Amino acid sequence: MLVLVALAAISFSSMAQESVLLKYGFKAGDTYLQEMEILQNTVQSMMGQEIKVTAEIKSLNSFAVEALSAEGNATVLMTVKDISVHSVAMGRDTTLRYENMKDAVRIVYTPEGKVVSTAKVDSSEAAAVINQLEPGNLLVLPGKAVKVGESWEETKTEVKQAASGTPFALEMAVDNKYTLAGKEVRDGKDFYKITTSGTIGVNGKGSQMGMEMFIEGNAKVEGYALFDAARQMIVYVETDTEMEMNVAVSGPQDMTIPMTQSIKTISRFK
Repeated sequence: MLVLVALAAISFSSMAQESVLLKYGFKAGDTYLQEMEILQNTVQSMMGQEIKVTAEIKSLNSFAVEALSAEGNATVLMTVKDISVHSVAMGRDTTLRYENMKDAVRIVYTPEGKVVSTAKVDSSEAAAVINQLEPGNLLVLPGKAVKVGESWEETKTEVKQAASGTPFALEMAVDNKYTLAGKEVRDGKDFYKITTSGTIGVNGKGSQMGMEMFIEGNAKVEGYALFDAARQMIVYVETDTEMEMNVAVSGPQDMTIPMTQSIKTISRFK
């Protein structure tokens, strides 16, 4: 038993000292395919009734690396190829499919995965769905060598303008913590596992059908990602978000609508 304990201690110490360079290794001319899937369950209470909405959104996106700057920033043309939306709400079961789309955005990323700038190249009638997916957001890496057990943080404010299908202009305060947890074998290959946890504060306002609406809420986020050290690329991300919100409506009839939302997001890069 003493020998086994000693061996386990040595193994843990060795793993804790192991480090890996965590940054994106974009190369000009490379193309990545991203498969995204979002599962949403929303429950809202209005006028004494409970309304449940479920939605499943899937998309296939292409990330073509056009150029690298002297600082290592990557210019990427992100193209949304296909989207499907399946929703169930108030007794209606609906499926929408968009194929061979022309939606494209040119994004400049730092080696850490932060967005420097975006420029819309083309769009379609599915723009509101794409805005909800946010396929251009990458997990932020520290851009340096990190030992197993070490953490880094990301704090930012995101602003979204109201658009078709999304009547709220939103301001979101995002606070994330990432930890290099160790290695994980997936499909016979070693990856570095990064755990994520964070919070999101939401405030927004909008108008629809002659009514003014104000929204506020908070969310907790938990998940993990897998980093391929050989490719210097995040190849898998899975997050679970639990959100509680209140929507205040001012118009012909004033009311407050409590709402809870559970969201699972999965992203695969190939």
